Amino acid sequence: MEQHSRVVAIVNPAAGGDGDRAVAALEQVGTATVEVLTTAAPGDATDIAYKLACEAAPPDIVVGVGGDGTICEVVTGLYRARESGAAAVPPLLVAPAGTGNSSYRGLWNDAPWEEVAGRALRGEAITRTIDLARIEQNDHLVLLGSGSGLFAASLVAIRNRPEKGRELLMAAALAAMEAYVPYQGRVTVDGETVYEGGIVETIVGGFRYRGGLLNLVPESVVDDGLLDITLVTAAVDMNAFAQAALNGHVYDVPGIRTGRGRRIGIERLDGQPMLFEHDGEVMPETTQSYQIHVIPAALTVLTPAGAPPWFGER
Repeated sequence: MEQHSRVVAIVNPAAGGDGDRAVAALEQVGTATVEVLTTAAPGDATDIAYKLACEAAPPDIVVGVGGDGTICEVVTGLYRARESGAAAVPPLLVAPAGTGNSSYRGLWNDAPWEEVAGRALRGEAITRTIDLARIEQNDHLVLLGSGSGLFAASLVAIRNRPEKGRELLMAAALAAMEAYVPYQGRVTVDGETVYEGGIVETIVGGFRYRGGLLNLVPESVVDDGLLDITLVTAAVDMNAFAQAALNGHVYDVPGIRTGRGRRIGIERLDGQPMLFEHDGEVMPETTQSYQIHVIPAALTVLTPAGAPPWFGER
């Protein structure tokens, strides 16, 4: 069991969770020097992670402290360092310091952070490689997942709401649902059309959860070299879907379509730009279609010794 001596936490102080608490838990373990680097603007976490990973003696662990968007930025920096030939890219430890913390749940299944910090810094966690995805239209990397339609609309509806944490995401989703109109679209998996018609939402994983609570891609595996998609068609009863999302049974809802492959295409057919998000960040509405392809075994992360069921252990 190897303890880690140098840990660097990349902290977004504007995130929706308690970053100070997350860092304090790392410091209280007492086995490592914890260096804290804070972000001041979008993109900072990517630049910081890249520079750390390219150092002659990089940290033993890089900790992402922020929401899912911040974690994706850290991931992007680590992956770019790997692409540039960095010799020893450190593993990522995700801390739950955002609003929904779905990326954290996808790795640690909502284990208490103080417990996770202790296990990770004492060398009791396991390093595993997981897949990433890339959006071809803008070259963005994706960790958590991506999607079009209602969930992206709910991220827009979050603005200026009074709720906090996961309750904020749930309230925003309900508000967005009231006014949402399905769009005419087409979904392809590895070049084959799996659906064409009215679309409420597409969810591509990646990880299974969104908003930390909704199990929207319940059979997705994070290290199988494939992407899963849950397609909510206009025929779906949204009240039934919302209930099923809480217990992971969305595939039992009539009107749900699914797919699995290496490349997924989502296209809007009515001439309007698509509302699209990844890792909790809404993209500018500038295109009618997106193509997403998998990057197998692209990222090394710290995980529990007994991995959650969405690891395939290939």
